[in-house]
Amino acid sequence: MKAKILIVDDHKVVRDGVALYLENDPDYEVIDQAANGLEALDFLEKKNEKVDLVIIDINMDGLDGIETTRRIMKVNKNIRVLALTMHNDYQHIKAMMDAGASGYILKSCDENEMKEAINAILGDEIYYSKEVAQTVMNNLAKKKPKSTGEALPTPLTPREKEIYRLILEEDSNQEIADKLFISVRTVEVHKRNLLEKTGAKNSTGLVLYAIKNNLFEGI
Repeated sequence: MKAKILIVDDHKVVRDGVALYLENDPDYEVIDQAANGLEALDFLEKKNEKVDLVIIDINMDGLDGIETTRRIMKVNKNIRVLALTMHNDYQHIKAMMDAGASGYILKSCDENEMKEAINAILGDEIYYSKEVAQTVMNNLAKKKPKSTGEALPTPLTPREKEIYRLILEEDSNQEIADKLFISVRTVEVHKRNLLEKTGAKNSTGLVLYAIKNNLFEGI
């Protein structure tokens, strides 16, 4: 069954460009376009048609993408939202995440990355482009742990907190092992425990969990 997609952007050329990327793919169906957040919400609330994914810009007249995403989640939490924007700064990234977006990619992306993001999100994963993930990592690397593990049902051990911190600083397993004077195998075991406790699927997921649960000062 084709995934039904709504494209929201205040520039028609962008909407048409995204639609062109997707229209020949047998897995997707662009069911409509909206020029702003209010049009998108009107479609979602009044049209008797299922929507699986909303691809949305952030800066739009009237209702921006952040508030629109927040309202989409109130209409139907099962709808996935992918931010497609020019903004690669932490404030916009976090605002979209907090609003309920499942992904964040830049308008400089190519067709393959867009489809990769869509497929990940429709598969209940979180997707952020490499540039965006780098921005988030750089921001977290500057911050000190507030109370890592408090938000978890199963608290982190002191060693897991150390490893979590180093993962957020983008250290490789080998670098973590060298810094903590432990084996790479031990690092991998602790990392698996972190993924299990947070429900994350990879290191990027650990970063997102840290942000969403206020595990670091200033977030």
